[in-house]
Amino acid sequence: ETTPVATVTGLYRGTAGGLEPLTKDTPLTQDEVRRNPVFYELELADDTEDADLIIDIIYDNMQPQRLQDLFRGTDIPRGIRFWPDWFEVPPYREMRDVTGRRVYPRAPGVHTVRIRTARRLRSQPVRTRDFSPANRGYTSPVFELTIAAEADDG
Repeated sequence: ETTPVATVTGLYRGTAGGLEPLTKDTPLTQDEVRRNPVFYELELADDTEDADLIIDIIYDNMQPQRLQDLFRGTDIPRGIRFWPDWFEVPPYREMRDVTGRRVYPRAPGVHTVRIRTARRLRSQPVRTRDFSPANRGYTSPVFELTIAAEADDG
């Protein structure tokens, strides 16, 4: 049985005091969505000291968005078990998911996030993204985050 190269432990919001868990019961404000990324934490497999990573995010069932590849020794220090990374909520008012349904990425309400990880093989062409179990791929469970409605100052 092959184990994933990296799994996702959760979603987090950045605060002055550090990272705080982000759940559907702890909504992001509209200002946080505009200004700040959403963080997630990777738990790296023990036996993958030299493995570089490919990562995609699937937000609200839209097409996977490619995140920056992470290279060991430059992007991720060697010898650590956990590593934070981040993504931004798509900056569009309206988009389509993989079924053609309209989605509103920054609208108030509950949104879903899944994150895929796998090894980035040095022999692999840059455009090829292989998230299969043979490449120690992983797709996270569905995480939910809530975006609050705009505060009414009037």
